[in-house]
Amino acid sequence: MVAPEADLQDFPFMPLHVARLRDSDLAAEGDPEGCWYAVLLWAAAWHQLPAGSLPDNDAVLTKLCGLGRDTRTWRKHRTDALRGFVACADGRLYHPVVAEQANAAWESKLRQRHRTECARIKQRAVRGGPAEAKRTFAEWVADEHPSSVPYLSLSGDDAVTRDNTSVSPVTGENVTGDNASKRQGQGEGQRDSSSEADASGAGASPPAGNVVRFAAAQPMPDPVKVMFDSGIALLTAAAMPEAKARQVLGKWRQAHGPETVIAALGTAQREGAIDPVSFIEGVLRNGQRHRHDRPSGPVEARRQSRMQRGVESGPGDGGL
Repeated sequence: MVAPEADLQDFPFMPLHVARLRDSDLAAEGDPEGCWYAVLLWAAAWHQLPAGSLPDNDAVLTKLCGLGRDTRTWRKHRTDALRGFVACADGRLYHPVVAEQANAAWESKLRQRHRTECARIKQRAVRGGPAEAKRTFAEWVADEHPSSVPYLSLSGDDAVTRDNTSVSPVTGENVTGDNASKRQGQGEGQRDSSSEADASGAGASPPAGNVVRFAAAQPMPDPVKVMFDSGIALLTAAAMPEAKARQVLGKWRQAHGPETVIAALGTAQREGAIDPVSFIEGVLRNGQRHRHDRPSGPVEARRQSRMQRGVESGPGDGGL
């Protein structure tokens, strides 16, 4: 039921259609404890290989339910816990609903990889590299992931291969054209001492035939504006109201600074995060821990050690 190479181990979130679960036969007829074990098995299947599958092994399934070696309890609730799962030809168990979500998430991951590849091809061409034809998503998948083709929706697959002339919400620049630093670099590469004197106001003229190009001064982008513009675009696309998105972004900005938030937004966009708020908060927390783990000197090391002991001995941080 799922592409055999589907790997969602780096997707910490699994979609849960609440109305579908609420109105299901499992919720109507299943024992409450058995329903809980069913949800745990769905979550376990999300990070199995292939994604959305489970091993057909009662001992392993007992552990995945959190029962350890309590096979007696497992046997009591096995029917409810495995309701909907089907044994397939590869010897594993698949749930049609979980498989549907797994295929959708896997496709989003592949589409993001394809967009990244198209952007690389364009940037290489902009920098004067060898010409390279871009492939549609269907062509790219057929070449790079042929076993996934039967499980994907290939409609509208050519949209990402055209040049995108809009401004990127994360970088604030048009990624398909020469950016300011690129143009400035080209001009600087063709200057000589005479043109430098002219640029400094000395009045010297460049030698005949020497082309001197100077880039127009580009204003530095406001990181706060970039953060809010890109963040609102990402969060509202995930069905969050704009007012709530501004509130969340303001909280992140105050705690971490706009540059750090912009980097986390870019990570969420590249990874195709299904729940961007939780994903970004995890990225921000992990980045903070990483900085604390790298003291800059003996004094800082002692201070960080004291802070760490205080955190470990104090109350919880209130995280989700």
